Amino acid sequence: MSAPDLVVVGLGPAGRAVAHRAAAAGLRVRAFDPAPDTRWRRTFGLWADELPSWLPADVVAAVSTPQVIARTRHDLRRDYAVLDVDALQDAMPLDGVDVRAERAGRDGHGAAFVIDARGPAPSDPVDVPRQTAAGVLVPAGAHEELWMDWRPAPGVAADAAASFLYAVRVTGDAVLVEETCLAGAPAVTVDELEVRLRARLAARGVAAGALHERVDFALLAPGPRRGRGWCGVGVRGTTLHPATGYSVAGSLAFAEDAVSALSTGRNPMSTDAVAAHRLRAAALRALLGMSAAEQRAFFEVFFGLPDRHVRAFLASGSGTTANAAAMAAVFGAAPWGLRRRLARAVTPPASRRRR
Repeated sequence: MSAPDLVVVGLGPAGRAVAHRAAAAGLRVRAFDPAPDTRWRRTFGLWADELPSWLPADVVAAVSTPQVIARTRHDLRRDYAVLDVDALQDAMPLDGVDVRAERAGRDGHGAAFVIDARGPAPSDPVDVPRQTAAGVLVPAGAHEELWMDWRPAPGVAADAAASFLYAVRVTGDAVLVEETCLAGAPAVTVDELEVRLRARLAARGVAAGALHERVDFALLAPGPRRGRGWCGVGVRGTTLHPATGYSVAGSLAFAEDAVSALSTGRNPMSTDAVAAHRLRAAALRALLGMSAAEQRAFFEVFFGLPDRHVRAFLASGSGTTANAAAMAAVFGAAPWGLRRRLARAVTPPASRRRR
């Protein structure tokens, strides 16, 4: 291959999507990953209306419309899709990509634009916020489908760190039931989440086998995410939602946007995307500062908002204006104690010291 137009560092879902779409568009792409053929094993879910049209329909393993329980029940009124991870990976072949089975940094690639999709680095601080989860598979019909159930697990102390139950259909005959710590610094350990999960299932008379999935990943990466001639994607960019942990929809959409941007000499990561990400990071800080009871109160308020605000904040690609409007709506609807918590999260520390 002659000198590449684009270098992609890391071939997880985010990097592979960019490399695949760029090569399909005729760009000369070089990709670095020490294990480029590794099969993915995590469960990936996204809102069904965010699935890009360039992916075949068979990447969707199951679709459902789960509810949310905070203090009361809420209908999401939006289809949620779980992907067949093998079909997703196979639907993004690297035909025409110069794949190098080795590590590479962001620098030293000549005039090529570099997209950093490596995920968290071993040198990143260990105290960054993380999301953790422990999940088992149960037969379809054995457990109702819930996107979030914030009711405490049996035996969990009132002052313990919060976790919620996630129970969604992953195939035609199976539901993944997962106890999740949405965000923690430190996060609830996977072992503790498994204890909570099994207590929930036992209380409901649901039999569960061996642990199917262990989840533990960083929600934020330190340092800049955008520079001249390069940008990050996934945890090193703006496609991982820091307040929810969702990234696959954002990464798939970014791949297509990147091709369009690079063809006109623009950085694929827009300044608006960076600003929206900062707002969502402020929401993450608010969650980190809340007790379990405050988190339940927060989500009761959030899911009671008009549908346009809920969709905007949870969507992968909504901009600064839509995110700010959703956050303002939460603030306006929240009780006074929760408002103070939210205000502290979005106020810069220096501003608080001047008061």
